[in-house]
Amino acid sequence: MSAPVRSRHWHWRGPLRVGLLALFYALPWLQWNGRQALLLDLAARRFDLFGWTLWPDDVGVLLGLLAVAAVALALLTHLAGRVWCGHACPQTLWSAAFDGLARAARRALPASLAAPATQTAWLLLSLWTGMTFVGLFSPIRALLAAAPHAGWSGWETFWVLFYAAATWGNAGFLREQVCRSLCPFARMQPLLTDPHTPRMLYDAPRGEPRGRRPAGLGGVLERGRGLLDATTAQDYVFRAAHPLLAGPLPSFPDDRLGDCLDCAACVAACPMQLDIRHGPQADCLACGACLDACAARQLDAGFGAPLVRYCSPQTMAGQPRRWWRTRTLGLLAMLLALLGCGAWRLL
Repeated sequence: MSAPVRSRHWHWRGPLRVGLLALFYALPWLQWNGRQALLLDLAARRFDLFGWTLWPDDVGVLLGLLAVAAVALALLTHLAGRVWCGHACPQTLWSAAFDGLARAARRALPASLAAPATQTAWLLLSLWTGMTFVGLFSPIRALLAAAPHAGWSGWETFWVLFYAAATWGNAGFLREQVCRSLCPFARMQPLLTDPHTPRMLYDAPRGEPRGRRPAGLGGVLERGRGLLDATTAQDYVFRAAHPLLAGPLPSFPDDRLGDCLDCAACVAACPMQLDIRHGPQADCLACGACLDACAARQLDAGFGAPLVRYCSPQTMAGQPRRWWRTRTLGLLAMLLALLGCGAWRLL
């Protein structure tokens, strides 16, 4: 039997994050007809958007663009799950960047120097992030030229330091608390989803009962145990999640165990410190870290596909997915209405 091939379905996460960060840092430097392509110039009271100039009396157009973006994000979340939170949110991007800097410092430096080097790198990246953000409101070239001789205005200095401190604190220290307690969209997200919305799910009928076992036994499909029924599998999940309430799990022979090795690699990889095996959780960002971790362990054990899947509960239960639902049609109608109003306003 040939060795299973490692799934690369979620290995685009790293390049996507690097690309989005590079786009953010490059945006203020883009030029269009001799001017900064994207600039909300508060002093001149004009908004340059890649050759399209908005003036103060065009504020309705700007608000309309923001409304279109908000409804489009809601529709995307409804259809595809938390792809924004897991792959494009600034908190996710900068937390991943800070983690990368910390790992690089630990690999390249002795333990006594890794911690101060990490904090220094975080501080420099945060300052550059603050300058880049302010560069979207004040011309970035003049802002950078004035930095060596302290030529910034009071407001420029305040906002550079404010956003640098926010980046350093949120991505370096608060981490999951931002998503759990501070982000309003995280609290609204459950209102946008339904049983047909994809999310990270644990394949309990194949994985349960979990436990460590000798190598070489093969997966449940190879050794003939097969999948558990959904009720029994969920009973094992509940017992594992609430041992004080349900009592400890009974002991099982090695050949009756599921494919979950109980290695907790998925828990260690989760940026929110969640256990996906406990069932769907509102704080899950659907970033795919647990899926990648499980895929690696299942590959090493020779069990094939990971036990974590990104799909809807209806799909996991074997039912067909419905793309068009009442909420889908409502959000789509809102988006089309806003785009129609915007087109009428422009024409």
